[in-house]
Amino acid sequence: MSFSVFDEDPRIPVISVVKEFAENWLNSIFQDSEFAVANLAIQIKSSCVCQVILKANSSLAASELISRIERKIHGNLTHGNFTQGQLMLLVASEHIAVEKLEPGRCEAQETVSKYKGTYKWLLTNPTETAQTRCIKNRDGNATRVCSINVETGKSQWEKPKLKQCKLLQGLPDKIVDLANITISDENAGDAAQHILNLINESPTLDEDETKIIVSKVSDISQCHEISMNLTQMILQIISAVLGKQNNSASDLREVRNEILRIIERAGHKMEFFGRTANLTAASLALAILRVDHTFEGMAFSIRSYNEGADPEIYLGEVPLGRILASIYLPKSLRERIPLSSLHTILFNFFGQTSLFKTKNVTKALTTFVVSASVSHTSVQNLADPVVISLQHVGGNQNYDQVHCAFWDFGSNDGQGGWNSSGCKVKETDVNHTICQCDHLTHFGVLMDLSRSAVDAVNERILVLITYIGCGISSIFLGVAMVTYIAFHKLRKDHPSKILINLCTALLMLNLAFLVNSWSASFQKAGLCITAAGALHYFLLVSLTWMGLEGVHMYISLVRVFNIYVPNYILKFCLVGWGIPGIMVAITLSVKKDLYGTLSSTTPFCWIKDDSIFYTSVVAYFCLIFLMNLSMFCTVFAQLNSMNPQSQRTRRKIILRDLKGTTSLTFLLGLTWGFAFFAWGPVRIFFLYLFAIFNTLQGFLIFVFYCMMKESVREQWQTHLCCGWLRLDNSSGGFDEDP
Repeated sequence: MSFSVFDEDPRIPVISVVKEFAENWLNSIFQDSEFAVANLAIQIKSSCVCQVILKANSSLAASELISRIERKIHGNLTHGNFTQGQLMLLVASEHIAVEKLEPGRCEAQETVSKYKGTYKWLLTNPTETAQTRCIKNRDGNATRVCSINVETGKSQWEKPKLKQCKLLQGLPDKIVDLANITISDENAGDAAQHILNLINESPTLDEDETKIIVSKVSDISQCHEISMNLTQMILQIISAVLGKQNNSASDLREVRNEILRIIERAGHKMEFFGRTANLTAASLALAILRVDHTFEGMAFSIRSYNEGADPEIYLGEVPLGRILASIYLPKSLRERIPLSSLHTILFNFFGQTSLFKTKNVTKALTTFVVSASVSHTSVQNLADPVVISLQHVGGNQNYDQVHCAFWDFGSNDGQGGWNSSGCKVKETDVNHTICQCDHLTHFGVLMDLSRSAVDAVNERILVLITYIGCGISSIFLGVAMVTYIAFHKLRKDHPSKILINLCTALLMLNLAFLVNSWSASFQKAGLCITAAGALHYFLLVSLTWMGLEGVHMYISLVRVFNIYVPNYILKFCLVGWGIPGIMVAITLSVKKDLYGTLSSTTPFCWIKDDSIFYTSVVAYFCLIFLMNLSMFCTVFAQLNSMNPQSQRTRRKIILRDLKGTTSLTFLLGLTWGFAFFAWGPVRIFFLYLFAIFNTLQGFLIFVFYCMMKESVREQWQTHLCCGWLRLDNSSGGFDEDP
């Protein structure tokens, strides 16, 4: 019989949907009659070809039965009136052919099971089930169905069902002895139950026992037949293993990826009736959905969960509000799933997070973990994002920075680890974080421990100090720049020209910082990227000129004293302004989204990627800091080694320059070293020192290189009539011109 199925979705519908549709149609035709559908096969071509075997309970002749079947089908030709959901069925009478079958009976046969013995099956009529007693336990029955092959029309035996029968030989009483057991479809259920019993009887599990259990459960998950009961036992075994760990994740690092694959493999292979099914165990939950043309998006949520209790699952098309954990798959996901074959979507919840702990000391998992996957399909680069909502287990009262991440099976040499690629934070507050990701896998939220915020009171004070300091510095940096640029006599030498560049860099850094939060408040991605890039650039420029100041000090005071370097300042400018520009350009070319808003609660545009932050900021600063520190020590040692009698005049000049350069080096370089000590119990103290000294750099530059320099005061007195700035001749060497 051939018929056509029409669907609002232009793609070819999945065979299982059409088969169910056709079976419902046939059952509606033959209900309340002597005919029953015994078997059904569907082939999808330009139209659907349906071969159906009917079993008739009647004493009528075959010819009469054929006529009755034809009349029933012809009399019920729906011509489009039989619908189911979006499907509509059309069948023409010329495409219906009914014929008598002579399938014969299933011959007597003997089957041998390695684990459950030999069973004899008597001659059996088609569509009937043969039954015999189990060998080990006589109260159980082994069964076997005699079916009719749709293609050949002949009777054939199905595989024996031996689930009620016990194994001929018992399984080992020790977990370590399970390593010698071979898992097959015949003993998978017994082995799973036995493993679960052994785990429950054992107070703890060592690393070797854990590996053996995971290996055997992996073998079970690879069996051809995975029932709901077997999947339930697999979840219970894994839940029990997670609860028995002595050393947290240390015993699981080598097997955790396989544990995740076991759950995914068993879930997708699980046999179940209907469109959805779900299973729970202590700390674990699983839900499975068959994908068809009616898919309009799906939300998997955990309403409640207490440690040691089964999670409460919600599965529906409409996502719930902010609850413990949820993941929503958009409707557009259907376009990425080929419906020409059967596919399932698997959801998982992990209430025991020791499985996902890593050695990363800078980030910690702060939520439970949820996952979603599609059978036989890798889903990446979705147009509409997957939305994940996760509740913080311990809260986030300090508004520490959080990262949305997925479990990367390939990280840490194949042991797995967290990766933020393709995920971003949509919203976050004290209790929840909402993530958006463009792919499917296991998801969680990581709290940043290395770049985390301080408590709310100290944070407000530090922010206030920073903004006031930057504002004051900006004013006095501007005054210093105008002074040195306006008065030609002040900018004849190299130190003054280097100082002008450094003041310019610091002024732009302060201004970029002051307008950053204002830029972030517009919530424009392009504006935020620009603000973050500018802040990054001028920070690197300031660090570079700080390093160049140290280089100039070394060249002037140690290496050579009277050497002419052509285009000296031009070369310094190329380095001071060019290298930071190259670094920022490379960052933008790699991925512009590396810049962005760090938090929705405290908007600030900066570097979002930790690897870029530590490479281009922290490492660069460490390089400059150590270089300046070493050059300062070298200069200091050089001065101590000089002959005070023969070198008295030179030493006085060098000491004068060293005082000025040392003051600048400390103000612009060594004080940044307070960041190295901002850890542990003294963290807050050094953060205050860092904020005070480094935000007031501009003001201190003005004090040391304007107010305390005789040459500057002379220019002010001459051009601005500021007589009160004149110092007497008893002023120290620090007041002299460099």
